[in-house]
Amino acid sequence: MDDLVIRASRPTDMAAVADLRWRWSVEEGQAEPAVTPDAYRQAMTDFAVANPHTHRCVVAVRDDRVLGMAWLALTSRPPTPDRPVRLAGDVQSVYVHPDLRGVGVASRLVSALLRIADDLGVERTSVHSSVDGERLYRRLGFGDARLLLQRPPEG
Repeated sequence: MDDLVIRASRPTDMAAVADLRWRWSVEEGQAEPAVTPDAYRQAMTDFAVANPHTHRCVVAVRDDRVLGMAWLALTSRPPTPDRPVRLAGDVQSVYVHPDLRGVGVASRLVSALLRIADDLGVERTSVHSSVDGERLYRRLGFGDARLLLQRPPEG
């Protein structure tokens, strides 16, 4: 595993990041795609280029091949008298290629995002976990927030 590098994504990584998300959603999750794979790669690249201040992506790379990804979404919060700049973070879209699961890659990806959040002074970082991912997040310090409520969309 020593040859696996966790680093900030680059615009040139976005096609591979899109391919990972496609695999996760379409091939493993059975989602019905609304666009072609090429159009999705372009959409992911456009998204990353357009949103560098609100979305940070880290990738797991081996031999120039992107094999894992994780995103940190950043939301500005209204200032308070004691904190004129406030941010909240949300861990999103953590995915590791099946060949590398179970060896700590997801933990390394999320840990990298948490370092970014800490460096930026993020007040709190949340995650909407899958059942499979819950143990990972708890090991990394995430816990239940009694008053954090959510409302699903009507429909």
